[in-house]
Amino acid sequence: MPVNLGQLITRNWPIKLAALFFALMLYVAVAAQQPITQEFSLRLVVDAPPGRSVKTPPTEVSVLLSGRGGELLKLRTLTRVIGKTVPDTFSGSLWHIRLQSADVPIPKGVDVQVADMSPRDIDVLLDSAARREVRVVARVTLAGDSSFVIQGLTVRPPTARLVGPPKSLTGLDSVTTAPISIAAASGPFFRTVPIETGILGVARVVPTEVQISGEVAAVLQRSFPGVAVTTAASGFAGFTLATERVVVEVSGPDTRVQALTRDSLRVVAHLVGHAGPDAYARLKVAAPPGITARAVPDSVGLKRPPPPPPTRRKGGRG
Repeated sequence: MPVNLGQLITRNWPIKLAALFFALMLYVAVAAQQPITQEFSLRLVVDAPPGRSVKTPPTEVSVLLSGRGGELLKLRTLTRVIGKTVPDTFSGSLWHIRLQSADVPIPKGVDVQVADMSPRDIDVLLDSAARREVRVVARVTLAGDSSFVIQGLTVRPPTARLVGPPKSLTGLDSVTTAPISIAAASGPFFRTVPIETGILGVARVVPTEVQISGEVAAVLQRSFPGVAVTTAASGFAGFTLATERVVVEVSGPDTRVQALTRDSLRVVAHLVGHAGPDAYARLKVAAPPGITARAVPDSVGLKRPPPPPPTRRKGGRG
């Protein structure tokens, strides 16, 4: 019996077409699970610190990604940019980068791996920068009560580093902390305080914050009568002090003032003007650190010692 080829092809054609469709889908599904690699071209963009600029043009980086075909199809949303930022502390002109797999911005949820990158090592040229070490000045005040004082104020670290264009560092020899107010109550304190950057312009400061510590102590006032006055090395020849002992008033932290004695204080007279009828001496008190002291009175007059009595000549026989 002769066979009609056309009838063989068209016989049960819906079933045959469905079988062809499912075979094709099976092939696509299997192919999508096979590991493959695909190359992408990404642009390296480097951000310079404030006040500086990058001289090197953007670099093209070839990235080879591997994964299942279905995962690679998800990379349609891949950002074709690798971003790097020069640290604020960097003051050189040539910054070296070694790119890592983690630098490639693979979208979340996409299971692919970075098989290779080229180039990995890149040098970035920046404009010149200067750096300078400056002292840190703490701005600390006591809240309200004047019967307390701050002692042992410490700033750590005591210096900071400024980095920026050379002109931006001209005239800068110190930086200050943000102002803080400490409660007027006896006891130690510790604060982490940022450094003020308003006057720095494009310059950066490292570190950006410091630790301030100290102790708040009650102020005690005492008077020491009868403290001897000594004279400076020169200028008092032929003169004596009209007052040789004075009262010294001191104030400072309670524990330090309590420990003072007369021997802890030294009153020195300094001649004012030329030695003469109107000459006098200004009194200055040398006290231990942290103690405020003044002499009462704060100046004394000068006087000449009385001349020695004339000597009598003994008469002799003629």
